[in-house]
Amino acid sequence: MAGSKCPICEGLPRGPLCKAHRRELAKTIHGLRFGLVELKRVERREVRYSAGTGGGVHPAFAPAAIDISAAVLYDQVEDTLQDVAGDIGVWGGKAPVLIARLQASMGRLADAPNSGRDYRQLTNAYRRVKLRTTPPEERIIHGHCLNPACRTDIPGVADDQMVTCPACGSTWSVSALRRARVEELQGQTITCTPKVAADWTQWQTGRKVTRKQVGMWIKRGKLPSAVKAGSQGQWTFDTGELVACA
Repeated sequence: MAGSKCPICEGLPRGPLCKAHRRELAKTIHGLRFGLVELKRVERREVRYSAGTGGGVHPAFAPAAIDISAAVLYDQVEDTLQDVAGDIGVWGGKAPVLIARLQASMGRLADAPNSGRDYRQLTNAYRRVKLRTTPPEERIIHGHCLNPACRTDIPGVADDQMVTCPACGSTWSVSALRRARVEELQGQTITCTPKVAADWTQWQTGRKVTRKQVGMWIKRGKLPSAVKAGSQGQWTFDTGELVACA
């Protein structure tokens, strides 16, 4: 609708989505289509990913025939799909059917009065599915929740755009979390070799970083605060500069 404000861009509760967020919504629903298939495989224990609860625990009883946490998540996402579909007068059906109907009704969904709420619900559902179906070594921490009363670490995967805090339910753009993280790390330092700095940066950002890259950043002046520290090949790095480079 011409002249209407996008509820995601403007932080509003209602209104039609802009073109960019219509595209993101379509990608999210497409992602859910395949993500829920993978989640079903996890539920049936055809594949196994840690739920991120610590691991290393030996249960007192034999494990269930299905992965209970994956089954619960699948049901919750299906409930979300039913709620969203209900906003445009589409009722009933299991998740695969609902997704097909939503994909066939993208225009109505993006123009619905509650499109902002629906967008956030679907985005959060997709994020939770991706997190549950991503190997632990590929998960990253995007940063701290920007709610000053919360500050919980928000986990995710590398291609997240929007994330929801698992503790307080606040939704943030990943770019805002990353900016805040760089500002928070600015001025803090670590002293180590370029190889250890690369490993630390990769752990912090989820992006592949090598010792050679860190060496090039030093050579090209992209780490202006970096200074040699002793004769063991160690440097003192500004952590904010490392994350910004990555």
